[in-house]
Amino acid sequence: MTIRTRRLALSTLTALTLLAAGWLLFGLGSSADAPAGSRPGATAAGDPTGERGSPARRGASSTTPVEPQRLRIPSLGIDAPVLPITSDGASLVPPSDPQAVGWWSDGARPGSDRGTAILTGHTVSTGGGVFDDLDQMRPGQRVQILSNGPHLRLRVSSVTIYHKTALAEHAAEIFDQATQGRVALVTCDDWTGTDYLSNVVVIATPTS
Repeated sequence: MTIRTRRLALSTLTALTLLAAGWLLFGLGSSADAPAGSRPGATAAGDPTGERGSPARRGASSTTPVEPQRLRIPSLGIDAPVLPITSDGASLVPPSDPQAVGWWSDGARPGSDRGTAILTGHTVSTGGGVFDDLDQMRPGQRVQILSNGPHLRLRVSSVTIYHKTALAEHAAEIFDQATQGRVALVTCDDWTGTDYLSNVVVIATPTS
């Protein structure tokens, strides 16, 4: 395994463990207890709902569930294909292409009235991952999900960096499949040279 391949593998959220209750845990088994440091525009893991400092929650928008084909984030210059991914019974891994985004197709669809639609993407320590700059997003920025039918427009409501231990503790809230419909964009963060210590979670809600 080359160094690049090894680093890429570490960013694929292989610690995603699918529970029967229908949510995902990221980074199980981390021995560190301290929350990750915050970034400008992001909240730290001590705010499990990720709502601190974000705009007031918007009322429910009438949207149509879609099967995503592309993800566009204008502020980051992202225009990436979205591919469905499923669980092998224990874990989820984003597409092998570091410039593609994976959608957990066994969970909520983007635009559904209920549930958190989960989109994951690579961070590559040497650059070239689709979500390398996800932690630079800010509340209020736009996200677009394109499909073969309707297109879904969303706005970011929170950007939170969770240490993997904290993410595991709050996974039921973050990836809730019964909450008001929303999208979670997830990748790894805090590369130490050998491992990623944290995850970035961006929550976006539909807007008219």
